[in-house]
Amino acid sequence: MAIFGCLCKKYAESLKPYGDFFDKKIRGNQHVMSALVKKDFADADWIELIPEQVDRERMIKFIEADSTYRPGKALLNGDKARSIKDIFGSCILKKIAVPDASSAYLGNLIYYLAKRPDLYDRLEKEVTFQIGNAGNAKKLSRITKDCARQIIDVIYNIDKFEKIKSLLDINEKNVKVNISRTGGLLPAGNFLRYLFARPNSDLYAGDSDKARVFVDKEYTISFETENVECRLTTEWVDSELVEGGNGNYLKALIAIVNEYYKENIEIKTILGERYLYMIKEKFEFKDLPEVLKTDFARRYITSLLAKPFVILTGNSGTGKTRISKQFAEYLEWESDEGKKNWVIIPVGADWTDNTKILGYYNPLAEDGNGKYEKTKIVELIEEANRHKEIPYFVILDEMNLSHVERYFSDFLSHMETPDTPFELEGYTRRLDYPENMFVVGTVNIDETTYMFSPKVLDRANVIEFKPQKEDVFKVFSAAGTVGKMVPVNDGSAQAFLKLAKEIRTGKFAVDEDLTHYYTDVDGDFTGSNLDYVEGVFSDIYEIVQKYDFEFAFRTVKEIRNYIAAAYELLEKTEFNLNQIIDEQLLQKILPKIHGNKKEIGQMLEELTGLCDKYSLVLSKKKIEQMKGKLAKVQYASFI
Repeated sequence: MAIFGCLCKKYAESLKPYGDFFDKKIRGNQHVMSALVKKDFADADWIELIPEQVDRERMIKFIEADSTYRPGKALLNGDKARSIKDIFGSCILKKIAVPDASSAYLGNLIYYLAKRPDLYDRLEKEVTFQIGNAGNAKKLSRITKDCARQIIDVIYNIDKFEKIKSLLDINEKNVKVNISRTGGLLPAGNFLRYLFARPNSDLYAGDSDKARVFVDKEYTISFETENVECRLTTEWVDSELVEGGNGNYLKALIAIVNEYYKENIEIKTILGERYLYMIKEKFEFKDLPEVLKTDFARRYITSLLAKPFVILTGNSGTGKTRISKQFAEYLEWESDEGKKNWVIIPVGADWTDNTKILGYYNPLAEDGNGKYEKTKIVELIEEANRHKEIPYFVILDEMNLSHVERYFSDFLSHMETPDTPFELEGYTRRLDYPENMFVVGTVNIDETTYMFSPKVLDRANVIEFKPQKEDVFKVFSAAGTVGKMVPVNDGSAQAFLKLAKEIRTGKFAVDEDLTHYYTDVDGDFTGSNLDYVEGVFSDIYEIVQKYDFEFAFRTVKEIRNYIAAAYELLEKTEFNLNQIIDEQLLQKILPKIHGNKKEIGQMLEELTGLCDKYSLVLSKKKIEQMKGKLAKVQYASFI
């Protein structure tokens, strides 16, 4: 019953405001009740109660049970009004196939849960924990043969059937699974009597009126000294496994895959639907494709793990948009409706308010009935709230073509306080800021753009892109050409989000193995890694606070998160604490520094000395650039 209740949660949340309004404003109003019974919708008291015509029309549909709006019983039964509890049960019965006797209990449960949203949320989390969240899985086809093919394609992509090769019997005409080799996993029987047909089989060509194999795809099985070409059978049954069974049983395939590929996938049945979950325990840098194994990519991914807001800056054409797009494509996931988990939004010079981000209510739309005009970002937020175990990416391209604060301040505020839902005039549903959403802004540096305020820079890791000469000149050859990334589809997206959540909630394992990952120039420091970090940033603070560029709790927390993320992402032999500290001075502290020679000249000199002391190479290089600019034009800033 609790599972059904959670399935109906969004539906219940949409019904509740109408039910509450009816109980509070209409049920006890005899004049309005009389007008509704008579269908006198021009009644003055009715119009005064709900002044907006579109709102009146929606309430009428709720009362009368419009099949396109809400199914179930009409609220009015003659001159009497049914209880809202009764209406909840009636609506649920039309939405979910439960016995009539159960619908009343379920309706009551959902009604009272809707009255207690805090309790409803806790129940949803508990049920999700118990059965798993289908939102992060691929829903499998209800058609038996297509479901079998989906499963076969997944394990073929994982290892070309290596994990089940010992179970296969390969003869001249077909390939079957020998059930006797599964170690008692299945009853005795011939449950997968031929998975694949080989070219010698009459079935292989699929020439008959009803093809008995999928003719559009061939599989290659490496077996002993040959590569076996074959095609998957279309002849499957979804029957129970009974001893002595003979045929191709979908349930046998699922049982074998769940056992032999349990480190990679799990197939679950939830409320009659099958879902395939990709399992990846840990997201690591070493598993990424070569195009993402660069220092810039590593810093970008580490920054996303530390905080879901990153700014990529640099001259036009340096690869900022490309790397953000490639990473989103790599972790691409599609819902059952075909909606992807990322979007690129080009920012326009006409973005002067938040409507370009959050949309607006258009009273003239739909023949004057009004409509909330959603943006692609609002639609992505809705999707992210539906699929909480999948990371979603918003890439704002050329973010500073307009004044960022004018269109982004409301969004930025919700990013910092995700527990507060958006309040959008005319948007009738609750819209929460999703914790699984990552925002990336690309910033070009030229005379057509606007600069960022310290408020925005303080809330992001700022990564400056300056490609190396050899990378630039690779573009002359095919080696420098990178097409669309192929989605990895191995659970990496879920693993990435899981790690990000762990980092944000305080995971810091750098000192667990008691190894010193820092290089102390003086050689007399023997404290923990965290003590070393605190000492370096204490020295940095002592310098910058003298010139009114001190940093506070948010910055320290995000630096700690970045260090923790880098430690989890990298092999321990590659983790260099001085390098990570260098990156955080460069990405979190220096971006806020700006001013004339009198204001920042001496501070930059002192920071140069600190970089020498702690071997902070990247930061020193940037500081030298700022000093050079200061000497030329008497003013310098990071961007």
